[in-house]
Parts: sequence; C-alpha cells; structure tokens
Amino acid sequence: MGSNPTAPTGEVDEGNRGQMWYIAVGAAVIALGCATSTQPEYTAERLTLEQLQTTPGFAWFSAEFHSYQPDTALLDDIRAAYRPGYHRFYVYVKPTCSCVGTQKLFPHFMRILAEAGVRAEDCEIYAMHGTGDKHPHEHWLHIQRLPSFFIAAEGNIVGSILGELPPDKSLEQVLVEALRR
Repeated sequence: MGSNPTAPTGEVDEGNRGQMWYIAVGAAVIALGCATSTQPEYTAERLTLEQLQTTPGFAWFSAEFHSYQPDTALLDDIRAAYRPGYHRFYVYVKPTCSCVGTQKLFPHFMRILAEAGVRAEDCEIYAMHGTGDKHPHEHWLHIQRLPSFFIAAEGNIVGSILGELPPDKSLEQVLVEALRR
C-alpha cells in the first residue's frame, strides 16, 4: 500500500495553530458572555400623595389612608414639634408588597403627616422594586428594608422606622420623639 499525501499526520502546521487559537478565544468569549447574567438596574420613582390616592393600582392605599385615625393628642405634639423646611421625611416603599409595613404602616404614616400639616415639599416618597434601586439620596440614606421611613433635621437622620415599628411604640410616638431631637 502506498502513502496517501492527504491523510492527516497528527501534526499541526503553524497556520492552523493560529486559527485554532482564535477559534478557542472566540468560543471562550461567547461562553463567558452567555454565562454572565446582568440584573436589570432600577431607579426609584418619586410619587406624590395625590398620585398615591388617585392611581387605580394604589386603591388599597387610599382606603387604608382614610380609615386610619391618628392619636389626636400626639398629633398635636407632632404639629408643635414639626418645623417646616427644617424637618424632612423620606419614605421608601415597594407598593406591590403585601406586608404589614407597606399595607398599613405606609398609609398610616402618610395620614399622620397630612393631618399634622407637614408640607408636601418636606416629604419625599419613592416607589422601589427592591432595596438596590438607585435613588437621589443613596449617598447618605442606605435602604436595607422596605418600607423605610426616615425623619431628618437639617440633613441629619433623627429617627427612622425600618420595615416595622418597635414593639412598644406607635407611629405617632416615634414621630414625636424624632421631631423633638
């Protein structure tokens, strides 16, 4: 039998070696690109109290907001302690959450502020998908739980409620204590 000049010899010439290298690198890049998952990046949406009360998807908010009756004695204390422009309120909430913090605390907190006469410009409400959403105050307010409520005086946090109330306090008590600091 004679030799076949086109039969593979097991040797790779230099031209094929370069092509193989490019193919291997290309395959690796494609594999890495397919394996890397990118989470969507969300930005918190600022809402007004009016939007919360008139948007059909927030019907639960309006019903709970209007049914809550704040403690009138503590409401007077909140009115007396609140200083427009000096105090600010920051609220971060996941509206689709069915937890007590969102379904009860959030509308109750907003009702107390409304009844106490807190100016709309002193309260910022942000709807979030999760705690990692971008928001305008992320350089100094770090959201670890939703809902989160922050009370600030001249840019310093003087009180907060993170997800739930302390077991021995009402919303009104937390607000009075924070505003008096």
